[in-house]
Amino acid sequence: MSKKILVIVCIAFILLGTSCSLLNREKNELTREDEWQGIITIWDFPRWADEKGNKFYWLQQNIEEFERENPGVFIELRRLDWENGAFEVNSALLSNTYPDIVPNVVDYEHVLKGHVEPIDKFLTKEDYKDFYQISLDSVTFDGHIWGFPMFITTYAMFINLDIFNERDIEPPEAGIWTWDEFVDKLVKLTYKMGSNDTNELEIYGFHTFIKEGYYEPWGFLTSDGGTIFNDDLTEFTLCSPEGISGLTKLADINRKYKVTPPEFGDDDPYEAWSKFAEKQKVAVFPAGSWAVKVLNDKKKNGEGFNFDVAGYPIGDLGTQSIVCSGVGGYMILKQDNDVKKKLCADFLKKITSAEEQMELEHYGVFPSRKSAGNLYIDNPHMTKINEMLGFMMPIPNHPLWDKIEPLLQSEIKDAVKGEKTPFDALNDAKREIELLLD
Repeated sequence: MSKKILVIVCIAFILLGTSCSLLNREKNELTREDEWQGIITIWDFPRWADEKGNKFYWLQQNIEEFERENPGVFIELRRLDWENGAFEVNSALLSNTYPDIVPNVVDYEHVLKGHVEPIDKFLTKEDYKDFYQISLDSVTFDGHIWGFPMFITTYAMFINLDIFNERDIEPPEAGIWTWDEFVDKLVKLTYKMGSNDTNELEIYGFHTFIKEGYYEPWGFLTSDGGTIFNDDLTEFTLCSPEGISGLTKLADINRKYKVTPPEFGDDDPYEAWSKFAEKQKVAVFPAGSWAVKVLNDKKKNGEGFNFDVAGYPIGDLGTQSIVCSGVGGYMILKQDNDVKKKLCADFLKKITSAEEQMELEHYGVFPSRKSAGNLYIDNPHMTKINEMLGFMMPIPNHPLWDKIEPLLQSEIKDAVKGEKTPFDALNDAKREIELLLD
């Protein structure tokens, strides 16, 4: 009897030992899975420069810190440029040779194709409360959030106060002007300096440019209440009477009031900016908040001029309207390993934290998190622009936007240059866009 008991006890110990061994092996395997090691690739644009002129140093510092905190994890940075970067990102997605993390310049058709990871589960309740709503709206599509917002920027009207003073014209009070006030001042600000000889310098009231990926003139299109799409993005609506009225205003600046340079509609961003900031031939120019730092630096170096900022002219909408793709951030592209995906999210939460967003003062943009505070208490120009953030209308997160925008920009340019009426331009755009939507 005792031998039977002994055998049973021995079997029990063997089974218990085997069970513990299996549990330990499962635990070790789980630990190895949780401790993913390898390379995370990130592509990014230049940001603000250090004393040596390196515009990637901020990201490089964060990469080094993250690698120290996560042994065996390495982050490889590829430097993009502003001219071709968005094209490179979307081309990589088309060829399925994309990195792990990219700026939020991804066409939303790639979201529909499953190339982008939703990041809702990585955001806490505190995150949702902390992010400004417009920053979340800009990366929201189909009920999910597809990126970590980093900063907010918007457009403003930059005015050359020296030209205003030369013509004895008051800038808009508190930066606010109606459409009629805006046009009246532009007409008075368009003149020729010096004697009537071949070397006289012509000053223009206004200038901007029309180019894919840039939306400085679009605030005019929506100033009378027009919208680009309906709420569910199924119908192009800018061909409404309100939209046609807005495009007519933009075209009239050039064709009717003749307050723009001859190159209006043809200049690229650099040529247009040069006429305002370098040659000082333009009195009013719409630009992003980044221009405040650039113009202040030029003035400190003795190359600039006195300037101020104002809002977009108020039309029939009754308030300013600013159309802008002005929220920058980062997206995680499709991942096969959940632990690596979480590490990507951890890194992005690190670089989009309130602490890191306090560095955005060097970049001339605004934090996407409320807890980062007011970075520009002592900067009156940025304080004014900060007040304009509430008038922003984000570019639609339409999955076919990369195909819609070129059509629309082309029709806008035709109307501005007088090659089509605003009515024909927007209705032609509607027909072309409807073919895409079908």
